[in-house]
Amino acid sequence: MAATAAMTPTAAPSRARVTFVHSSDWQLGMMRRFLGPEAQARYGQARIDAIERLGAVARDARADFVVVAGDVFDANQVDRQVVLRACEALRAVDCPVLLLPGNHDSLEPGTVWTSPSLAPHLPSQVDVLLDSRPRSPVPGVEVVGVPWRTRRLLADPLGDVSAFDPLPPGMLRVLVGHGQVDSLAPDVGDPALIRAAPLERAIADGRLHYVALGDRHSCTSVGETGRIWYSGTTEPTRPEEERPGEALTVELSAGPDGSSCTVTPVRVGTWRLLSRVVEVDGDAALDELSAWLGDQPDKARTVVRLGVRGSLSVSALTRLEMLLDAHEERYAAIQRWTRHWDVGLLPDDAALDALPVSGPARAALDELRAATGAGDSEAADALALLHRLAGGAA
Repeated sequence: MAATAAMTPTAAPSRARVTFVHSSDWQLGMMRRFLGPEAQARYGQARIDAIERLGAVARDARADFVVVAGDVFDANQVDRQVVLRACEALRAVDCPVLLLPGNHDSLEPGTVWTSPSLAPHLPSQVDVLLDSRPRSPVPGVEVVGVPWRTRRLLADPLGDVSAFDPLPPGMLRVLVGHGQVDSLAPDVGDPALIRAAPLERAIADGRLHYVALGDRHSCTSVGETGRIWYSGTTEPTRPEEERPGEALTVELSAGPDGSSCTVTPVRVGTWRLLSRVVEVDGDAALDELSAWLGDQPDKARTVVRLGVRGSLSVSALTRLEMLLDAHEERYAAIQRWTRHWDVGLLPDDAALDALPVSGPARAALDELRAATGAGDSEAADALALLHRLAGGAA
């Protein structure tokens, strides 16, 4: 953080209340390996369309500005079409927008932020926080951003917060940062962790009023003040995320008796990434799985990571494969969750003996049957396919 530039308050306060929208981790241009080309195109466009939905959130809340706390783009090398479409979507946001470079789009040589594909096309109300100079999007409010200058930091990016001077009564300060907070990090020894305690002290002292964070993709409140938040990503990226697809409207006020803060999550995402593990032991369990897949809303924007465990007859295994084939055409994707995919084939299944195959095909069937009995899951899948192709009943 550029402490010498960010510590001096702006002009005399003239505003005691502000409403703004906090978002982060748009990661425009993101590719997901589990999506086919058609679904990937829709997913990528949904991330851009979320910008316009944020504009609608800002209008509904009568927000004074929008802050995006890092990782606007998924990388510094993104397709020019993505960049231009993002600029066009930003035109729909009719209040100031402050964008922070994060670790994915850091200010390294070749950064997207100085690219001729982006810089000349950004709408006039968009300000990229390339340094930590205080911005004043509306009178009486100071916004200080801490951009990432490299993808790998060696220190707390918000570590200079203790140098902030107290603000005059009625003045509000918002800090915009990106990174993992120590209280939520799996590796507490990482030197680049954001330390929550100094932030909370600065809030208690009135030197900060809200900390807008990015990097964590689940909407999350940090600490006890209710003023340090991750907004989460606008569209989900992994099934493990607990609360993706949200933005935050933040209302701050300051007066002689102190300040107040109200944070309201708002849904902006349209996609869902789900995980489900089912135990199967026959047709009844397959009926339940089929009903669950059939009942899900908005299948074209839903990805299911599916685990299946249990033992099935070859006919039931064939039915499972046919069921998944049918639903995969309706969903954005159905992934087989390898770690939780353990389907055994019941032995001595008369359906295999009854298949109308002979010669090499019968020899292959017997080999697959033996391999399946030894626990080879790929052989079980192949056996189910052979059963299906040979005309076995599903």
